[in-house]
Amino acid sequence: MNIKLMQKSATAVQLTQEAYSVIVDRPIENGGGGQGIIGGKYLLIGIGGCFCSTLLAAAQSRNIRIDELTVEVTANLSAEAPLRFTDIQITVDYLQNADYQHIKKLIAIAEKGCTVINTIKTGVNFKAGLKA
Repeated sequence: MNIKLMQKSATAVQLTQEAYSVIVDRPIENGGGGQGIIGGKYLLIGIGGCFCSTLLAAAQSRNIRIDELTVEVTANLSAEAPLRFTDIQITVDYLQNADYQHIKKLIAIAEKGCTVINTIKTGVNFKAGLKA
């Protein structure tokens, strides 16, 4: 999997892929241009989005109807350097038209099946460098 971000302004970058466009920028009060969402929130979007799509796919494959799914991803920032998230929690809410035990099972399936969550839980080798 690969993405490419291109500089859009002095403080922002943009991803354009297929019919979608995403801008990453800092808020004005943090020295950015306020043109997009900060990178840390995109990480949380990735976690929540992966979790939701996995949960919904699991529900669909089991013919379990879920309506008005709401997933909140909450993260705590470290108090000391390096700045990072120390705790991340997902809270699920939905219209009560599905059995509670089915939803609990779907939540467990989504947590175990989400690539983003698995990457965060197990760690990742990371390297940044210049293009040759």
